[in-house]
Amino acid sequence: MRVNGRTLRYSTLAERRMFLSLGITELRVPRSMNPYTVARRIARAAKNNTPDMEFFKSLATQARRAPDQAPGPSPDFDRPEPVLPEPHEPLHAAA
Repeated sequence: MRVNGRTLRYSTLAERRMFLSLGITELRVPRSMNPYTVARRIARAAKNNTPDMEFFKSLATQARRAPDQAPGPSPDFDRPEPVLPEPHEPLHAAA
C-alpha cells in the first residue's frame, strides 16, 4: 500500500484487483483510524480471504462516490493561498 497522508492507494496487483472489485481507486481513511494500520490490514486482506476483507469492504462503501461526481484533489495536499491583487494595482490600472 502507498500511504499519502490519509489517502491509501494500491501498490500491488492483488491490492489493485481488490480496490477495483469494489469500484474505488483510492481510499480515504477516517481520522479515527491510523492510516498505517489500515494499510497493513488491507495488504493482509489482499493476500488471502481474512476478516480484514470485511473491514476493507466497510471502509470502501463509505469512500465510494457517485459515478457522475468528478474526483477532487486529495485534501491532504497543501493548497496555495489565493493570489489577491496588491492594493495599488487598481490605482495603476485606472491610470
